[in-house]
Amino acid sequence: MADPLEDKLQEERLFRHFRGWLFSERAKDTSSWTWDYGYDIQRAHERRWVCKLCIHQRVPQPKNFTHTGLQNASKYLFKEHHIRALEGKTKSSTQLKAESVEKQHRSIADTLTLDPEKPREQAMANSFVKNFDRDHFQRMVMQWIVKSNLSFLTVEDEDLRAIFDYLSPSVSIRGGHLSADTLRTRIITRVQIHDTPRHICEYGVDMDAD
Repeated sequence: MADPLEDKLQEERLFRHFRGWLFSERAKDTSSWTWDYGYDIQRAHERRWVCKLCIHQRVPQPKNFTHTGLQNASKYLFKEHHIRALEGKTKSSTQLKAESVEKQHRSIADTLTLDPEKPREQAMANSFVKNFDRDHFQRMVMQWIVKSNLSFLTVEDEDLRAIFDYLSPSVSIRGGHLSADTLRTRIITRVQIHDTPRHICEYGVDMDAD
């Protein structure tokens, strides 16, 4: 529950930093989630977002941005206050980059929410790791593409990759997904190694296909 007295104290602190400013009277362009963490103030034709957390934490120079630079506010909230945009909300490039790195470093235990400190769950996680052979998986995918004479781009289909990840999260975690270029290179390499019409026919694939 909001404390009116505390809110008043924070507002007084805000305007000690921004003398001559007032709360904004403009309701336009306030749909960004960052406004939940910022004061909306104005002076003449200038309008700014001021970090509420900086004010509450009595930071000597509260961070603030022009109301048209809310991507910067989003980056600041993530980097300095560890506040993330929720799913469905616009994320800053800083958050997107961090999430990409986190995803790359997720383990099977993270994905399946297993606790390695518990012997039973530790054994389950190790079993998943040992039972997935990335090279064998990729050979199976390559063989399926070739035998079915499918486009190399099939391996980049997001729905297909989602199915593979559903069946085994290890596919993404262990870097098992193939790109079309990698698939093409591997098939061409194998054909060149054998270098006989019989083996080329066995692949049954148009090497000029996508």
